[in-house]
Amino acid sequence: MRVVRLYTKQHLAPDVELELDSDTRHHAFTVLRLNKNASLTLFNGDGFDYCCEILNCSKARILVKITQREKLHSESKLNTHLYLGISKSSHMDYAIQKSVEAGVSAIQPVLMERTVSKASEKSLHNKHQHWQRIIQNACEQSGRAVIPTLYHSCEIDHLEHISGQESGLLFDATAKQTLNNFKNINANSFKLIIGPEGGFTENEINQLIAKGFQTVRCGPRILRTETAAVTAIIVMQLLVGDLGI
Repeated sequence: MRVVRLYTKQHLAPDVELELDSDTRHHAFTVLRLNKNASLTLFNGDGFDYCCEILNCSKARILVKITQREKLHSESKLNTHLYLGISKSSHMDYAIQKSVEAGVSAIQPVLMERTVSKASEKSLHNKHQHWQRIIQNACEQSGRAVIPTLYHSCEIDHLEHISGQESGLLFDATAKQTLNNFKNINANSFKLIIGPEGGFTENEINQLIAKGFQTVRCGPRILRTETAAVTAIIVMQLLVGDLGI
């Protein structure tokens, strides 16, 4: 029987009785239809899972008792910061969701010259909240107990230079270099940047190279932006992360 696992912002501790917040309660009661005496696992991003028993369950109130705290070891040793060119809603949602499942450490949406829709500040705020929920849900499904950081959207000009302790990779289908001949592959901290649907402009590539990024390609085929994001992280996890063979 599958154990239901839900994210909450509440403080969690063993041997504590806790009334679930409204969002978690709604999902548990209305969506999942949990009942009294059912088992439930909660996490809040501190690296632990908290096993619970439901003591009281109604639409208005769910009371649980935390019976056990378990340390999870599902985080990758590879620190991966993904700069993701903002794309159409469904493409962006997919890229964020699957990047979290693949083990990304942080995501920063980036407005680029070929970003299809130039959103307003209010729209970007709403998108940020939407993307945050996608990250939390992806952690629920993938067994991650640490929530990847979601930075606020920024212009490409605001990206920081690559430091001496990390490596920066710009994934571009026209790049000559492949990951097979990338020099600093033994680093354990990477910044990866993926363009929007239309790709990078020549000006953007030059800007990013000046910031310390190296251009690489994933292979001989041209990938959609959401596919490229997930592929890039999986490849890095395979080479130097926790998927190594």
